[in-house]
Parts: sequence; structure tokens; C-alpha cells
Amino acid sequence: MNEQGDDFDMIDATSGDNDQDGGRMRRAHRHTAYQTQELENFYLENPLPTEDQRYELGQRLNMEPKQVKFWFQNKRNQMKINSDRLENITLREDHDRLLLTQHQLRSAMLYCSCNICGRATNCGDIDYEVQKLIVENTILEREINQLYSKIPSRPNQMLVSPSQPPHCSSSNPGINATPELGLGGGTRTTEKERSMFLDLAIKALKELLELGEMDCPFGKIDSRSSKAVSLINEKYKNASNNVTKPPGHVVEASREIGLVPMTCLTLVKTFMDTEKWVDVFASIVPVASTRKVIPTGSGGTKSGSLQQIQAEFQVISPLVPKRQVTFLRYCKELRHGLWVVVDVTPDKNPTLLSYGGSNRLPSGLFIADMANGYSQVTWIEQAEYNESHIHPLYQPLIGSGIGLGATRWLATLQRHCESLSTLSSTNLAEISPGLSAKGAAEVVKLAQRMTLNYYTGITSSSGDKWEKIQVENVAPNMGFMIRKNLNEPGEHSGILLSAATSVWFPVNQKTLFAFLSNPSFRHEWDTLTNNTRMEETIRIQKAKRHGNIISLLKIVGNDTLVLQEIWNDASGAMVVYAPVETNPMEWVKRGGNSDSVQLLPSGFSIMPDGVPDRKGKSKNGGGGGSLVTFGLQILFSSNPTAVIPQGYVKNVEVLMVHTIGKIKSALRRQT
Repeated sequence: MNEQGDDFDMIDATSGDNDQDGGRMRRAHRHTAYQTQELENFYLENPLPTEDQRYELGQRLNMEPKQVKFWFQNKRNQMKINSDRLENITLREDHDRLLLTQHQLRSAMLYCSCNICGRATNCGDIDYEVQKLIVENTILEREINQLYSKIPSRPNQMLVSPSQPPHCSSSNPGINATPELGLGGGTRTTEKERSMFLDLAIKALKELLELGEMDCPFGKIDSRSSKAVSLINEKYKNASNNVTKPPGHVVEASREIGLVPMTCLTLVKTFMDTEKWVDVFASIVPVASTRKVIPTGSGGTKSGSLQQIQAEFQVISPLVPKRQVTFLRYCKELRHGLWVVVDVTPDKNPTLLSYGGSNRLPSGLFIADMANGYSQVTWIEQAEYNESHIHPLYQPLIGSGIGLGATRWLATLQRHCESLSTLSSTNLAEISPGLSAKGAAEVVKLAQRMTLNYYTGITSSSGDKWEKIQVENVAPNMGFMIRKNLNEPGEHSGILLSAATSVWFPVNQKTLFAFLSNPSFRHEWDTLTNNTRMEETIRIQKAKRHGNIISLLKIVGNDTLVLQEIWNDASGAMVVYAPVETNPMEWVKRGGNSDSVQLLPSGFSIMPDGVPDRKGKSKNGGGGGSLVTFGLQILFSSNPTAVIPQGYVKNVEVLMVHTIGKIKSALRRQT
């Protein structure tokens, strides 16, 4: 059997010339990378395909049904062997670790001494509960002393007389004292708080393990409320029957499984580094920071690392307020090649903020190393939040678990990792004549900045400089913001105006994306084209499976250049573009730094409407309608002290409404 399990399979064939002695002839058939990946994807969903499924899969992959049959047999055998081998290794490691721990405990019991007087003690004979009481007593003494120190009318008093000798204990430092530990962000925590946080993280991990079981009822959509519910949510509801919740309080839950082209350990490092985490999930997490690194005896990406993180989660729409979340993040290696990263809000009974405040119920992901550069990720997402300030148009999408659910998180991770894999394996120097490898890299970098600017112009995270402005008699679902820039690299100096609106379209995500991303239809809605067509001069494929493409388009007739990035996957679809000047782009194409290129992005964010079908299943881009956010940015004046008149803003509003109307008319003509 092939050790890799995906390069070839052995085809058994009985030959009339070779069966006299019962022998069998074997020939090796090597699969293409595409065939292997498709087989792997199918195996994750169904490791025991029927005869009809094997035949259909063979037809699609240009393979004989017998080849498909033997591939699945080999794969199942390989997975069983690997599982047995890993289990044996884990058991041996556990056995050795327990022997070592037993030896250390026996040594500590025999040779322990008091840290103060140095005399031998008999802690080995003290019952565990007695030692626990000693620790709790020390903690309470410290807390009471701190309270007395805050009362000016009476002196600081000690429960233990200064003449009384301190407690003698074992050499275990956790029993001797509870020192305060310095943490990131200038905050400090006591040993009691550290223990409480760790206990909460472990409880969240246990719950996540329960939800990770494939036979656990999960992700069912309540057809009456369009909310995703799980078995664990019933427990939350029963536990909170006597707890008063604010109006609009809801709970959502979702789970998704898929392959990610990145190794297990690299993924763990990404999630435990907040800066890298934000970079991967820029469309969901506009800003985040690590508030505390809580000592647990481990650090960095070691098993047992614990952090407290503050972040904002967003849906690209002015109608959905950002979720402001504070949560613990805990990573643990369950066994060799299998890690879990779990998040949970530390407060048991938090006050939900009315504008986007949210709690993370136990959420996270299991990461299993597939030993071929891929990892299998099982993502579980749970949250409770207040939906009263979410626009009714978006409540079905958010409540169904699509808007900020596991499907969107996992698809975003897959697209990012595939982009890294594709770009690293692509000869960038051969993409387009006159485009150097360094130039192609700079074009990708410029497109990334353009897309990030598009996000912030719509959602405006707490770290941005956009300010909302009030406009009289504004159209429904429309929002405006302004930003003042002064000589910032890559930015226009002066007053920038950002406008955004979200509307419902009676076509699905796939249909609308195909129309907006097709250069042949551009003249039907884009005012930049002036009723002419666009042609593609540069095309950089970032992620093939997700349709993630960066293009440099040229408007025929006036040679105006437009930089564009598009993608379409389970996380939603995006079409973002910005006109760019010719001379700076020629400099970038030759490998020049793109940081100085000025951008004013516009574009469309497309998501399914989340309305369940008649069977109660939520539509995820396959049918029904879609929700579209149209946003654009305009340089109003190079004078940063200028005042935008209401009439100018109304003209921008008319332009946006007109563009939406042209798209709807064109789609009606096509259908």
C-alpha cells in the first residue's frame, strides 16, 4: 500500500495467462493532483460510496469504477492503520508521562521541606483536601488584606499575627503564595483569576468536544424563526429560563467541516498570533488585540496557551452593527496531529450591549493533520447577541448562522490558505508581458489594500478615521461617512466621502456575481465605462476553487485603468474595483513600490438572504434571493477644511440608486 495514500492505487486484474497458479497481476495507476483532491473531498463527506456514486465519480474524474473502488478501499485501510499507529504512540507517551509524574510526586513527598525554615515536613501525609483548603485560606487572607488597605479610617490589619509563623507547605509554589502576574496590555491578574480563566477554558473545551461529535444533532434551522439551533442551545435555554434577558436576545449555532491547504501546526500558530489572525480574516475581523496572555505553564503556540482577546466582527453592510466581543482563546493538543482552538466569553452572565455587543459561547475549531500539507478543520461557531438593532433585511441571514457562522469563517480560511499556496507555486514572471515577478507581487499587495479600504468605508471599525454624517431625507438603507486625510501615503489628501447601501435582489448569489464580474456586461451598469466595454490586460489567479482573481482592466476608447479583485465562495461574493492612474501602475508593473498609489475603491458585497426554503433549510447561495451592499468612495475636495453641502451628498445618492436600478433592469432582461 502506498504510504501517502493519494498518489496511486493498485488495480487487481485477473489475466487468463496468469491465473493457472492462482496468481494475480497488479498494475499501479497514478492519479492527477485534481483527481486526488476530488477523491479526498468526497471521502470526507462519504467514506463508503455506493456503486452508483463510484460510477458517477469515475465519470466525472475520467476514472474506471474499479479504480475508484480500490482507491476508497486503500484510503480506508490507510486511515485505520494511521489511527491505530497514532493511538499506540499516544498511549505510550501517556504511559511514560504518568510514570515520570509518579516518580516526581514520590520524590516530592519524601524530600519536601519548608521554604521558610528549611526543615523537613510531612506534606506527603496531608490529604489533598487539606492542601486545597490551605491554598484557599491564603487567597482569602490576601483579598481581605487588600480590602482593609482601601479603608482609610482603620489601619491595615492582618488575620495572622506578625508573631505567628507563616504556613509551612510543600515545595509546590502554587501552595506557598498567590503572586500577581504581569500580563499584556498593562493589566494584572491574581492566581485565583488565572485559575478561574483556565477552568472556564477547560469547560468550554469539553463542550466543544461534545459538539464536535459527528452524531451530535447540530445546525438545524428552526423554520418558524429562521434561527440555527443545536442540542447545546437547548441546554442554554433551560438554564436561563429564570434569567431576564434583554429584548432581542438570541442564540445562534453552526458547524462546518472542510480541508484547508495548510499544515496543522501553522494553523495553530496563526490563530494564536492575533496580528496574523486579523490578516487572514480581514473581511470578518477588522480589528483585534490581545488584552492578556495568561500564564498556564505554556506559552506561544504550546499546548495549553491561554489568551484574552478583544475584537470586532463584521458583516459588510451598513445595516449590521459590528459585534464587539471579548473572549478567552485556549489551544490544546489532544493527541499527535490533532489540535483544538476554543474561544469563550469569560463572564457567565454578561450584559449584552444593545449595539452589536456579543458573547462567544464555546466556539472554535478542531485541526487534524492530514500528512499531505493539508489539514481537516471542523469549525463550530456559537454566539448570543442582541438582534434588535440589526435591520430586518439581515436578521434571517445572521440568525441562520450564515452571516457570522462557521461556513463563512471556514470558507474565508480556505480561500486565504489556497491563495498563499497558489501564489507560491505560480511563476509570477509569466503572468503577463511586461509584468515582472516583483511587479505581480506588488499588484497583489495593492489589490489587498484596495479591498481593505473598501471594507472600512462601509463598516468603519473603531480603529478607522471615518465619521458618520447625517443627511436629510436620505433613501432607505443608505449611509454616508466622511474622512479627512493630510499627506498620508497612498491616500488622497482632502475630504473623502463614502456612501453605502444594502438592498435585496430576487436572484441568487451565483447569478448576481456572474453578471457583475463579467466585463462584457460592465457597460450596462458602470458609469466609468461610458457605455463602452472593458478588456482585461492582467489576470492573476489567487485561489482557483474560490474564483479569487485580481485583474487590471482597461476601458476601451479612453485607456482608463481599473484595478479589480473578485471572489465567490461559501463566505459570500465580492467585486471590488478602483480606477488607477496609468503612470503609477506602469511603475508598479515593473516592480516599483505600490504604497504610494492612491485608491478610491468601489464595489459589491453579495451574500444569500438566509431565508429558509419550504423544507426549513437555509439557502446558501444556491437559490432564492441575495443581499447586496454597494459602496463607493469619492474625493470631494483637496481642501481638508471644506464642508460638503447636502446637495452634493444627494447627487451621490442619486448615482447609487441609479446604478442599482440599472443592474436590476439588466438582470430582468437576461432572465
